[in-house]
Amino acid sequence: MTELESNKKFLRFFRKFLPSEIHIDKNNIFYRDKYNEIINYMKLVIANSQDLELYQYVKPKGAILIHLNPGTDVVDFFKLISSNYYLEFFELNNNEILKTPEEFFNTFDAFIDYFNKPEQEMLVEKQSRNVKEKSSKKTDENKSNFKRLILIDQKPRLRKLFKKRSLLNNFINLFQTENRAMDFINSNSILIWLNYNYKELVENAENISEIFDLFIKIPMLNKIERETFLKDFSEKNPKIVFDINEVLNYTENWEVNDLKQVLKMGIFRHFLNSDLNDISNEITDTLINLIESGEFVLSNTPNIPEMENSIEFKQDLYNNKRKTAEKIENQKASMEKIDDYIGQIREEGISEFMLNQLYENAASKNYSELLIIIDKLNKKEPLEDHDRKLLAKYPFILNDSPNMAQINLEKAKKRIDLIKRAFGK
Repeated sequence: MTELESNKKFLRFFRKFLPSEIHIDKNNIFYRDKYNEIINYMKLVIANSQDLELYQYVKPKGAILIHLNPGTDVVDFFKLISSNYYLEFFELNNNEILKTPEEFFNTFDAFIDYFNKPEQEMLVEKQSRNVKEKSSKKTDENKSNFKRLILIDQKPRLRKLFKKRSLLNNFINLFQTENRAMDFINSNSILIWLNYNYKELVENAENISEIFDLFIKIPMLNKIERETFLKDFSEKNPKIVFDINEVLNYTENWEVNDLKQVLKMGIFRHFLNSDLNDISNEITDTLINLIESGEFVLSNTPNIPEMENSIEFKQDLYNNKRKTAEKIENQKASMEKIDDYIGQIREEGISEFMLNQLYENAASKNYSELLIIIDKLNKKEPLEDHDRKLLAKYPFILNDSPNMAQINLEKAKKRIDLIKRAFGK
Protein backbone atom coordinates (compact mmCIF):
# COMPACT_ATOMS: atom_id res chain seq x y z
CA MET A 1 0.00 0.00 0.00
CA THR A 2 1.38 3.40 -1.00
CA GLU A 3 1.63 6.34 1.42
CA LEU A 4 -1.11 8.12 -0.51
CA GLU A 5 -3.45 5.12 -0.16
CA SER A 6 -2.57 4.80 3.52
CA ASN A 7 -3.40 8.45 4.21
CA LYS A 8 -6.64 8.22 2.27
CA LYS A 9 -7.64 5.13 4.24
CA PHE A 10 -6.84 6.79 7.54
CA LEU A 11 -8.65 10.05 6.72
CA ARG A 12 -11.98 8.25 6.79
CA PHE A 13 -11.64 8.38 10.57
CA PHE A 14 -11.97 12.16 10.37
CA ARG A 15 -14.79 14.47 9.36
CA LYS A 16 -13.91 17.66 7.54
CA PHE A 17 -15.89 20.91 7.49
CA LEU A 18 -15.13 23.93 5.35
CA PRO A 19 -15.61 27.33 7.00
CA SER A 20 -18.70 27.94 4.87
CA GLU A 21 -20.25 24.69 6.18
CA ILE A 22 -20.05 25.71 9.83
CA HIS A 23 -23.11 27.47 11.22
CA ILE A 24 -22.67 28.26 14.92
CA ASP A 25 -24.45 31.21 16.52
CA LYS A 26 -21.99 33.03 18.79
CA ASN A 27 -24.89 33.95 21.09
CA ASN A 28 -25.35 30.26 21.89
CA ILE A 29 -21.83 29.97 23.32
CA PHE A 30 -21.48 30.46 27.07
CA TYR A 31 -18.21 32.36 27.35
CA ARG A 32 -16.12 31.61 30.43
CA ASP A 33 -12.74 32.96 31.54
CA LYS A 34 -10.67 30.13 30.05
CA TYR A 35 -12.18 30.78 26.62
CA ASN A 36 -10.33 34.11 26.57
CA GLU A 37 -7.06 32.27 27.10
CA ILE A 38 -7.89 29.91 24.24
CA ILE A 39 -8.79 32.66 21.79
CA ASN A 40 -5.64 34.63 22.67
CA TYR A 41 -3.55 31.53 21.93
CA MET A 42 -5.33 31.04 18.61
CA LYS A 43 -4.64 34.64 17.58
CA LEU A 44 -0.96 34.30 18.49
CA VAL A 45 -0.46 31.07 16.56
CA ILE A 46 -2.42 32.21 13.52
CA ALA A 47 -0.45 35.46 13.36
CA ASN A 48 2.81 33.44 13.65
CA SER A 49 4.82 36.66 13.73
CA GLN A 50 8.53 36.02 14.19
CA ASP A 51 8.92 39.64 15.30
CA LEU A 52 7.14 38.99 18.59
CA GLU A 53 9.42 38.98 21.63
CA LEU A 54 7.88 35.65 22.66
CA TYR A 55 9.75 33.89 19.82
CA GLN A 56 13.06 34.77 21.48
CA TYR A 57 12.15 32.38 24.29
CA VAL A 58 9.57 29.95 22.94
CA LYS A 59 8.81 28.56 19.51
CA PRO A 60 5.11 27.59 19.41
CA LYS A 61 4.34 24.13 18.04
CA GLY A 62 0.66 24.74 17.26
CA ALA A 63 -0.80 22.24 19.75
CA ILE A 64 -2.67 22.70 23.03
CA LEU A 65 -4.04 20.18 25.52
CA ILE A 66 -7.32 20.95 27.31
CA HIS A 67 -8.71 19.09 30.30
CA LEU A 68 -12.45 19.52 30.85
CA ASN A 69 -15.63 17.79 31.96
CA PRO A 70 -18.23 16.30 29.60
CA GLY A 71 -21.08 18.63 28.70
CA THR A 72 -19.22 21.83 27.81
CA ASP A 73 -19.81 23.75 24.57
CA VAL A 74 -16.08 23.96 23.80
CA VAL A 75 -16.41 21.95 20.55
CA ASP A 76 -18.92 24.46 19.19
CA PHE A 77 -16.60 27.22 20.37
CA PHE A 78 -13.75 25.83 18.24
CA LYS A 79 -16.07 25.41 15.28
CA LEU A 80 -17.02 29.06 15.61
CA ILE A 81 -13.31 29.98 15.68
CA SER A 82 -12.72 27.91 12.53
CA SER A 83 -15.55 29.69 10.77
CA ASN A 84 -14.37 33.17 11.81
CA TYR A 85 -10.71 32.54 10.89
CA TYR A 86 -11.47 30.57 7.72
CA LEU A 87 -9.95 27.29 8.89
CA GLU A 88 -10.89 23.84 7.70
CA PHE A 89 -12.22 21.98 10.72
CA PHE A 90 -11.27 18.32 11.27
CA GLU A 91 -12.82 16.19 14.03
CA LEU A 92 -12.92 12.48 14.77
CA ASN A 93 -15.52 10.49 12.86
CA ASN A 94 -16.82 8.37 15.72
CA ASN A 95 -19.04 6.29 13.44
CA GLU A 96 -16.02 5.01 11.51
CA ILE A 97 -13.98 4.51 14.67
CA LEU A 98 -16.78 2.38 16.16
CA LYS A 99 -16.60 0.06 13.17
CA THR A 100 -12.86 -0.64 13.41
CA PRO A 101 -11.43 0.80 16.65
CA GLU A 102 -8.33 -1.41 16.54
CA GLU A 103 -7.40 -0.22 13.06
CA PHE A 104 -7.78 3.42 14.10
CA PHE A 105 -5.65 2.96 17.22
CA ASN A 106 -2.91 0.96 15.52
CA THR A 107 -2.58 3.31 12.55
CA PHE A 108 -2.68 6.50 14.56
CA ASP A 109 0.84 7.35 13.43
CA ALA A 110 -0.72 8.12 10.03
CA PHE A 111 -2.35 11.06 11.75
CA ILE A 112 1.12 12.37 12.65
CA ASP A 113 2.46 11.75 9.16
CA TYR A 114 -0.43 13.48 7.45
CA PHE A 115 -1.10 16.57 9.56
CA ASN A 116 2.42 17.16 10.91
CA LYS A 117 4.28 17.51 7.64
CA PRO A 118 5.39 20.64 5.77
CA GLU A 119 2.69 22.43 3.83
CA GLN A 120 4.54 22.03 0.52
CA GLU A 121 4.34 18.24 0.73
CA MET A 122 0.64 18.40 1.49
CA LEU A 123 0.04 20.62 -1.51
CA VAL A 124 1.72 18.06 -3.75
CA GLU A 125 -0.58 15.37 -2.38
CA LYS A 126 -3.62 17.55 -2.97
CA GLN A 127 -2.66 18.10 -6.59
CA SER A 128 -2.09 14.39 -7.13
CA ARG A 129 -5.54 13.59 -5.72
CA ASN A 130 -7.30 16.31 -7.76
CA VAL A 131 -8.81 17.94 -4.69
CA LYS A 132 -12.28 19.34 -5.28
CA GLU A 133 -13.48 22.84 -4.40
CA LYS A 134 -10.12 24.29 -5.40
CA SER A 135 -11.48 27.78 -5.99
CA SER A 136 -13.24 27.98 -2.61
CA LYS A 137 -10.03 26.95 -0.85
CA LYS A 138 -8.05 29.67 -2.62
CA THR A 139 -10.47 32.20 -1.25
CA ASP A 140 -9.90 30.85 2.26
CA GLU A 141 -6.11 30.79 1.79
CA ASN A 142 -6.10 34.48 0.95
CA LYS A 143 -7.82 35.23 4.27
CA SER A 144 -5.53 33.15 6.52
CA ASN A 145 -2.14 31.50 6.22
CA PHE A 146 -3.47 28.68 8.36
CA LYS A 147 -5.59 26.07 6.65
CA ARG A 148 -6.92 23.71 9.29
CA LEU A 149 -7.87 23.16 12.90
CA ILE A 150 -7.69 19.54 14.05
CA LEU A 151 -9.78 18.64 17.10
CA ILE A 152 -9.10 15.36 18.89
CA ASP A 153 -12.01 14.92 21.29
CA GLN A 154 -10.82 12.02 23.44
CA LYS A 155 -14.22 11.12 24.87
CA PRO A 156 -14.33 8.64 27.78
CA ARG A 157 -16.07 5.96 25.70
CA LEU A 158 -13.07 5.78 23.34
CA ARG A 159 -11.01 4.27 26.16
CA LYS A 160 -13.45 1.35 26.31
CA LEU A 161 -13.26 0.88 22.55
CA PHE A 162 -9.47 0.74 22.75
CA LYS A 163 -9.60 -1.82 25.57
CA LYS A 164 -8.66 0.84 28.15
CA ARG A 165 -5.57 1.85 26.19
CA SER A 166 -4.87 5.58 26.07
CA LEU A 167 -4.91 7.43 22.77
CA LEU A 168 -2.98 10.26 24.41
CA ASN A 169 -0.27 7.87 25.61
CA ASN A 170 -0.05 6.48 22.09
CA PHE A 171 0.28 9.99 20.66
CA ILE A 172 3.02 10.99 23.12
CA ASN A 173 4.94 7.74 22.64
CA LEU A 174 5.05 8.30 18.90
CA PHE A 175 7.09 11.45 19.49
CA GLN A 176 9.17 10.09 22.35
CA THR A 177 10.24 6.77 20.83
CA GLU A 178 10.62 7.80 17.19
CA ASN A 179 12.04 11.29 17.78
CA ARG A 180 9.49 12.93 15.52
CA ALA A 181 9.44 16.70 15.28
CA MET A 182 6.30 18.31 16.67
CA ASP A 183 5.60 21.29 14.43
CA PHE A 184 1.99 21.66 13.36
CA ILE A 185 2.57 25.34 12.64
CA ASN A 186 4.94 24.45 9.82
CA SER A 187 2.10 22.48 8.20
CA ASN A 188 -0.28 25.42 8.71
CA SER A 189 -2.30 23.41 11.22
CA ILE A 190 -3.44 23.83 14.81
CA LEU A 191 -4.03 20.79 17.01
CA ILE A 192 -6.54 20.90 19.86
CA TRP A 193 -6.59 17.85 22.13
CA LEU A 194 -9.51 17.45 24.55
CA ASN A 195 -9.00 15.16 27.52
CA TYR A 196 -11.43 14.15 30.30
CA ASN A 197 -9.18 11.91 32.43
CA TYR A 198 -6.93 13.91 34.74
CA LYS A 199 -5.18 10.77 36.02
CA GLU A 200 -4.00 10.12 32.49
CA LEU A 201 -2.47 13.61 32.37
CA VAL A 202 -0.63 13.09 35.65
CA GLU A 203 0.91 9.90 34.26
CA ASN A 204 2.27 11.90 31.30
CA ALA A 205 3.09 15.10 33.16
CA GLU A 206 6.77 15.21 32.26
CA ASN A 207 6.07 14.85 28.52
CA ILE A 208 3.07 17.14 28.13
CA SER A 209 5.10 20.35 28.09
CA GLU A 210 7.39 18.91 25.39
CA ILE A 211 4.50 18.04 23.10
CA PHE A 212 1.99 20.84 23.71
CA ASP A 213 2.41 24.61 23.91
CA LEU A 214 -0.20 24.96 26.65
CA PHE A 215 -2.16 22.85 29.09
CA ILE A 216 -5.50 24.49 29.91
CA LYS A 217 -7.89 23.19 32.54
CA ILE A 218 -11.51 24.29 32.18
CA PRO A 219 -13.17 24.02 35.60
CA MET A 220 -16.74 22.95 36.25
CA LEU A 221 -19.34 25.71 36.15
CA ASN A 222 -19.67 27.34 39.56
CA LYS A 223 -22.94 28.55 41.07
CA ILE A 224 -22.53 32.12 39.78
CA GLU A 225 -21.88 30.90 36.22
CA ARG A 226 -24.88 28.57 36.31
CA GLU A 227 -27.04 31.40 37.65
CA THR A 228 -25.79 33.69 34.86
CA PHE A 229 -26.65 31.07 32.24
CA LEU A 230 -30.17 30.52 33.64
CA LYS A 231 -30.83 34.28 33.87
CA ASP A 232 -29.67 34.74 30.26
CA PHE A 233 -32.03 31.97 29.17
CA SER A 234 -34.92 33.61 31.03
CA GLU A 235 -34.23 36.98 29.44
CA LYS A 236 -34.10 35.46 25.96
CA ASN A 237 -37.26 33.40 26.59
CA PRO A 238 -39.56 35.57 28.75
CA LYS A 239 -42.57 33.28 28.27
CA ILE A 240 -40.77 30.37 29.95
CA VAL A 241 -40.82 30.81 33.74
CA PHE A 242 -38.94 28.82 36.38
CA ASP A 243 -37.52 29.39 39.86
CA ILE A 244 -33.82 30.02 39.20
CA ASN A 245 -32.76 29.45 42.81
CA GLU A 246 -34.65 26.16 42.95
CA VAL A 247 -33.07 24.93 39.71
CA LEU A 248 -29.63 26.00 40.98
CA ASN A 249 -30.05 23.74 44.01
CA TYR A 250 -30.68 20.74 41.74
CA THR A 251 -27.91 21.39 39.20
CA GLU A 252 -24.69 21.42 41.21
CA ASN A 253 -21.73 20.16 39.09
CA TRP A 254 -23.76 20.52 35.89
CA GLU A 255 -22.31 21.77 32.62
CA VAL A 256 -23.67 24.08 29.93
CA ASN A 257 -25.02 21.45 27.56
CA ASP A 258 -26.75 19.63 30.41
CA LEU A 259 -28.52 22.85 31.42
CA LYS A 260 -29.53 23.50 27.80
CA GLN A 261 -30.89 20.00 27.32
CA VAL A 262 -32.87 19.78 30.58
CA LEU A 263 -34.53 23.13 29.78
CA LYS A 264 -35.49 21.87 26.31
CA MET A 265 -36.87 18.66 27.77
CA GLY A 266 -38.73 20.60 30.45
CA ILE A 267 -40.40 22.85 27.86
CA PHE A 268 -41.29 19.85 25.71
CA ARG A 269 -42.71 17.92 28.69
CA HIS A 270 -44.73 20.99 29.72
CA PHE A 271 -46.14 21.20 26.21
CA LEU A 272 -47.18 17.54 26.31
CA ASN A 273 -48.98 17.93 29.65
CA SER A 274 -50.54 21.37 29.18
CA ASP A 275 -50.34 23.44 26.04
CA LEU A 276 -47.88 26.30 26.05
CA ASN A 277 -49.74 29.58 26.47
CA ASP A 278 -48.94 33.09 25.34
CA ILE A 279 -48.51 34.60 28.80
CA SER A 280 -46.47 32.38 31.11
CA ASN A 281 -45.29 28.79 31.31
CA GLU A 282 -44.14 27.71 34.78
CA ILE A 283 -41.85 24.69 34.36
CA THR A 284 -40.04 24.52 37.73
CA ASP A 285 -41.85 21.39 38.92
CA THR A 286 -41.39 19.77 35.52
CA LEU A 287 -37.61 20.36 35.61
CA ILE A 288 -37.27 19.03 39.15
CA ASN A 289 -39.34 15.97 38.27
CA LEU A 290 -37.07 15.23 35.29
CA ILE A 291 -33.99 15.43 37.50
CA GLU A 292 -35.32 13.52 40.51
CA SER A 293 -36.90 10.75 38.45
CA GLY A 294 -33.67 10.11 36.53
CA GLU A 295 -35.42 10.75 33.21
CA PHE A 296 -32.68 13.22 32.40
CA VAL A 297 -29.21 11.67 32.33
CA LEU A 298 -26.22 13.92 32.91
CA SER A 299 -23.37 13.86 30.41
CA ASN A 300 -21.08 14.38 33.39
CA THR A 301 -22.25 11.27 35.24
CA PRO A 302 -19.65 10.24 37.84
CA ASN A 303 -17.44 7.37 36.78
CA ILE A 304 -18.67 3.95 37.95
CA PRO A 305 -15.95 2.04 39.84
CA GLU A 306 -14.19 -0.61 37.82
CA MET A 307 -15.13 -3.18 40.46
CA GLU A 308 -18.80 -2.26 40.36
CA ASN A 309 -19.78 -5.91 40.52
CA SER A 310 -17.61 -6.63 43.55
CA ILE A 311 -19.07 -7.56 46.92
CA GLU A 312 -17.51 -4.46 48.54
CA PHE A 313 -19.10 -2.12 46.02
CA LYS A 314 -22.53 -3.71 46.39
CA GLN A 315 -22.23 -3.66 50.19
CA ASP A 316 -21.30 0.04 50.16
CA LEU A 317 -24.21 0.75 47.84
CA TYR A 318 -26.59 -1.14 50.15
CA ASN A 319 -25.26 0.65 53.26
CA ASN A 320 -25.61 4.07 51.60
CA LYS A 321 -29.20 3.33 50.62
CA ARG A 322 -30.01 2.04 54.12
CA LYS A 323 -28.47 5.12 55.78
CA THR A 324 -30.37 7.41 53.42
CA ALA A 325 -33.65 5.60 54.17
CA GLU A 326 -33.01 5.81 57.94
CA LYS A 327 -32.24 9.51 57.68
CA ILE A 328 -35.46 10.15 55.79
CA GLU A 329 -37.48 8.15 58.36
CA ASN A 330 -35.88 10.09 61.24
CA GLN A 331 -36.69 13.38 59.54
CA LYS A 332 -40.30 12.28 59.07
CA ALA A 333 -40.55 11.24 62.73
CA SER A 334 -39.12 14.59 63.85
CA MET A 335 -41.57 16.49 61.67
CA GLU A 336 -44.47 14.46 63.10
CA LYS A 337 -43.37 15.28 66.66
CA ILE A 338 -43.13 18.97 65.80
CA ASP A 339 -46.63 18.86 64.30
CA ASP A 340 -47.91 17.23 67.51
CA TYR A 341 -46.32 19.93 69.67
CA ILE A 342 -47.80 22.68 67.54
CA GLY A 343 -51.21 21.01 67.70
CA GLN A 344 -51.04 20.79 71.48
CA ILE A 345 -50.11 24.45 71.79
CA ARG A 346 -52.97 25.44 69.52
CA GLU A 347 -55.44 23.32 71.49
CA GLU A 348 -54.29 24.61 74.87
CA GLY A 349 -54.23 28.25 73.80
CA ILE A 350 -53.59 30.94 76.45
CA SER A 351 -54.41 29.95 80.04
CA GLU A 352 -57.04 31.94 81.96
CA PHE A 353 -54.42 33.17 84.43
CA MET A 354 -52.17 34.43 81.62
CA LEU A 355 -55.11 36.09 79.87
CA ASN A 356 -56.03 37.96 83.08
CA GLN A 357 -52.43 39.13 83.42
CA LEU A 358 -52.45 40.43 79.84
CA TYR A 359 -55.70 42.35 80.33
CA GLU A 360 -54.45 43.80 83.65
CA ASN A 361 -51.31 45.04 81.96
CA ALA A 362 -53.35 46.65 79.16
CA ALA A 363 -55.79 48.24 81.62
CA SER A 364 -53.02 49.70 83.76
CA LYS A 365 -51.46 51.50 80.80
CA ASN A 366 -54.11 52.30 78.15
CA TYR A 367 -57.52 51.60 79.69
CA SER A 368 -59.43 54.61 78.31
CA GLU A 369 -57.94 54.39 74.81
CA LEU A 370 -58.64 50.65 74.57
CA LEU A 371 -62.29 51.12 75.66
CA ILE A 372 -62.76 53.60 72.82
CA ILE A 373 -61.13 51.22 70.32
CA ILE A 374 -63.23 48.27 71.48
CA ASP A 375 -66.35 50.42 71.15
CA LYS A 376 -65.36 51.28 67.57
CA LEU A 377 -64.85 47.59 66.83
CA ASN A 378 -68.28 46.81 68.27
CA LYS A 379 -69.89 49.51 66.12
CA LYS A 380 -67.73 48.44 63.13
CA GLU A 381 -66.36 51.94 62.74
CA PRO A 382 -63.03 52.48 60.91
CA LEU A 383 -59.92 52.64 63.10
CA GLU A 384 -57.47 55.48 62.89
CA ASP A 385 -53.75 54.93 62.46
CA HIS A 386 -53.11 55.56 66.17
CA ASP A 387 -55.81 53.02 67.09
CA ARG A 388 -54.24 50.31 64.93
CA LYS A 389 -50.78 50.90 66.39
CA LEU A 390 -52.11 50.69 69.95
CA LEU A 391 -54.12 47.58 69.17
CA ALA A 392 -51.00 45.98 67.74
CA LYS A 393 -49.48 46.16 71.23
CA TYR A 394 -52.34 44.07 72.63
CA PRO A 395 -53.30 41.65 69.82
CA PHE A 396 -54.86 39.18 72.29
CA ILE A 397 -57.89 41.51 72.50
CA LEU A 398 -58.85 40.49 68.96
CA ASN A 399 -59.16 36.86 70.05
CA ASP A 400 -62.35 37.84 71.94
CA SER A 401 -65.52 39.43 70.67
CA PRO A 402 -65.72 43.21 71.33
CA ASN A 403 -68.30 42.68 74.11
CA MET A 404 -66.19 40.00 75.85
CA ALA A 405 -63.02 42.08 75.41
CA GLN A 406 -64.76 45.06 77.05
CA ILE A 407 -65.92 42.90 80.01
CA ASN A 408 -62.44 41.41 80.49
CA LEU A 409 -60.85 44.84 80.33
CA GLU A 410 -63.29 46.32 82.90
CA LYS A 411 -62.75 43.36 85.28
CA ALA A 412 -58.99 43.81 84.94
CA LYS A 413 -59.36 47.55 85.78
CA LYS A 414 -61.37 46.73 88.91
CA ARG A 415 -58.73 44.23 90.10
CA ILE A 416 -56.03 46.83 89.62
CA ASP A 417 -58.04 49.47 91.53
CA LEU A 418 -58.58 47.01 94.44
CA ILE A 419 -54.87 46.28 94.61
CA LYS A 420 -54.07 49.99 94.59
CA ARG A 421 -56.53 50.71 97.46
CA ALA A 422 -55.14 47.77 99.43
CA PHE A 423 -51.72 49.33 99.31
CA GLY A 424 -53.06 52.81 100.00
CA LYS A 425 -52.44 54.18 96.56
